[in-house]
Amino acid sequence: MLIQIYEIQTPREADALVALGVDHIGSVVLSMDEWKIPQLADTVRVVQESGAKSSMIPLFSDADTISRMIDYYKPDIVHFCEDISGRTGGPDVATRVAAIQERVKARFPEIDLMRSMPVAQAADDGDGTTQMGGMQSLLSLFEPVSEWFLTDTVMTAPDQPVTGFVGITGETCDWDVVAQLIRATTVPVILAGGISPENVYEGIVHTRPAGVDSCTRTNAVDGRGEVIRFQKDMAKVAHLVEEVRRAQHDLATPGNGGS
Repeated sequence: MLIQIYEIQTPREADALVALGVDHIGSVVLSMDEWKIPQLADTVRVVQESGAKSSMIPLFSDADTISRMIDYYKPDIVHFCEDISGRTGGPDVATRVAAIQERVKARFPEIDLMRSMPVAQAADDGDGTTQMGGMQSLLSLFEPVSEWFLTDTVMTAPDQPVTGFVGITGETCDWDVVAQLIRATTVPVILAGGISPENVYEGIVHTRPAGVDSCTRTNAVDGRGEVIRFQKDMAKVAHLVEEVRRAQHDLATPGNGGS
């Protein structure tokens, strides 16, 4: 059960996460105009020298700039998180970004591609069957060009925190849909979306994913309780790692079933 933690922008935080046993350490490139950041390159190097894997999200969808970014950073994983639900940018977004992934994969076959799959929040009156029906077309597009899927929360209201992309909502998605997706694909699925030390055990037992991802709910908070972007609370991360390992142990124990 791998553990992935995001918004790691400095070598110091990367070192601390490696020491806690985090497997995938994710960084974010915020701008197509200012994508070349030496500190991020140092962060990737520290992660890779430790034996962990570096993952990098570009918050833009220009294939040429993404290729230059990969040449510069040389991450292990490039993580695409455009909102392909059709809620923003129209229904052709998924086809367009699948073509970008195909171009990137052709140029960098040695690098894993991770695709965020948007999953709505759980509804009070359904089991996610309708939403999973719409997911089938996305699977046909992205299974051939993805080594990993990551399920993240797409909001109905308010808008996504970053327009046109999914992630950093701090809200959980519909775990019934996640469990159905895991059963429907051979691509390893990472559970994300509001994952915290308090709910990660239940999320793992409910969905049986290949791994879990946390960003917002393991970030530090300020004096007003507001989340601080790009700053981790290492005590929260340590607690999350403990809960993941507890769930992994319980699921592997015959007759336990994660109860």
